[in-house]
Amino acid sequence: MGCWDSSSAIKKHVFDSLKKLNISPSKHKGQNFLIDSNIIQYQVKQAEINHNDTVLEIGGGLGNLSRCLAEEAKKLFIIEVDRRMVSFLQEFMSCYSNTEILQGDAVKTELPSFTKCVSNLPYQISSPITFKLLEHDFEIAILMYQKEFAQRFFASPGTRDYSRISVMMNLKASCKYLKTVNPSLFFPKPQVFSSIVSVKKKEKSLDIDHNDFGQFITLLFTQRKKTVRNVLVNLIKRKSKQSILIDYVVMDNLPHLERRIFSLTIDELADLYSVLKAKLGEDLWSAMTSLSTR
Repeated sequence: MGCWDSSSAIKKHVFDSLKKLNISPSKHKGQNFLIDSNIIQYQVKQAEINHNDTVLEIGGGLGNLSRCLAEEAKKLFIIEVDRRMVSFLQEFMSCYSNTEILQGDAVKTELPSFTKCVSNLPYQISSPITFKLLEHDFEIAILMYQKEFAQRFFASPGTRDYSRISVMMNLKASCKYLKTVNPSLFFPKPQVFSSIVSVKKKEKSLDIDHNDFGQFITLLFTQRKKTVRNVLVNLIKRKSKQSILIDYVVMDNLPHLERRIFSLTIDELADLYSVLKAKLGEDLWSAMTSLSTR
């Protein structure tokens, strides 16, 4: 079949396929189909896929990107939540023996092993699927996000966009902005611009428990504009009847007390995490961080 040679060919494919299926794109499932051949070819090129790669695509849709990935990869896994699209993809991709289609919610489904991920992500799952991807080892991911969401990856401490995902993404990976995509290059047109980002896992990161640290960061950034002192005292008082005693013991020589949460760098947050965890002890630490899952 080969990759698309023109945008008009993709548009025809999308319109004909939707008519054949007798369905309209689902806003709830984030179904905005990319109809520009140049962007698709750009994504595949940026991933530098070779015939030893196992590629993961999240949200296969009508196979606009899938077809081009299958041409290059040793193995292609496609995860698609919409059963109608799964049936369509099984037929559309049947000529590719290297392709396996998995029906399910990518946030809840166990991901197969992969070396590279290339996906136009459904924007409503951007945060949870990004965190899930970062739990796996891979060489590179070429991902499309809503532009406003992607900007958080590159936000500096103290800025409006600096958030939990800014911290955790840059703790685990190196990100590079690649391209902005106009809404007119999708059908139907979304109301927002999109951004293509490359994500590479870091070989070395801070020597801390990433999952435990992630819970701590979740707690802190629910009150990102408050000072470290205010946030921690409020949390400790919620879990202890001896709030005054613990306040003096824990706050003694604790770093960055008067700094606002969103002004702290990753290294400063890791420093605060390590010192505070040592001071609290395992029991109170576990009780405090358990609040992040409620």
